[in-house]
Amino acid sequence: MKLHFPISKIRKGLEELKTAKTTPVKYDWEERKQIPSELGFMLVGDQGVYLLPNTVDGKHNANKGKDDSFFVIYAKECDPTKLDFDTWWENKRASFGGDDGAEFIAMTEIESMISANDNLKNLVVDMSENGFTITCV
Repeated sequence: MKLHFPISKIRKGLEELKTAKTTPVKYDWEERKQIPSELGFMLVGDQGVYLLPNTVDGKHNANKGKDDSFFVIYAKECDPTKLDFDTWWENKRASFGGDDGAEFIAMTEIESMISANDNLKNLVVDMSENGFTITCV
């Protein structure tokens, strides 16, 4: 299933990543400690499907209140803020499966895809049983 993420929001996500003051971290289970991570987006299947910058203190996350959500970019097909439950839930299951999960996408990968063309409308993530591919249209 193809999921469409608006390029205007992707650019905002890149802005979040580039203005972050701290380096994102990931947990190394073998070493049992946090280690630096590269900047990027987490593709998350959960309450909908969305891209989440892996920063907490960039331009769009730094001033959020205690009860505010982090900046996320919902797939148009799986947006619980705009679609009825049955629609986004079935699309989430069809694209990401029934379980929750997340995959990392490097900032540089997305940035290189959209930097050369100002006329792009969507970043497209094509989900399959074997993984996913990313294109822009």
